[in-house]
Amino acid sequence: MERQSYYLILLLVAFCVCIGVFLFQYNNDVATFIILNETQVNEDGSFSGMLMDAYSQGVPNKTITFHKPGSEKGALGEAVTDENGEFTIKNAEYFADAGNENYYGGFTFAGDGKYVGCTYEGNVTVVAK
Repeated sequence: MERQSYYLILLLVAFCVCIGVFLFQYNNDVATFIILNETQVNEDGSFSGMLMDAYSQGVPNKTITFHKPGSEKGALGEAVTDENGEFTIKNAEYFADAGNENYYGGFTFAGDGKYVGCTYEGNVTVVAK
């Protein structure tokens, strides 16, 4: 075999290894993050957010859990992302007796085999009409 053929084979092997590493990283343990479009919402209003991966793509059909406002400690709600990774919380609840507990918070994606879980650290405060 000629020397040029060896170089071509070596380059093809290196190329295949690079493609394999890229595909593995893109399909396993991809970091995620949650963004929200509001920090405050009116009673009975709505707000939305998005679950995104490290490549700035929306993550579809995933469940986001969150703490609901009110005096009932530990009340959890769920929202499912659409095909673009977006989710919407409608009819925001306000409880007059809840004091400073009138907020949605603890937005969390638990993760799965492909995506690493994440939590949004901020809150969305609900204000009375």
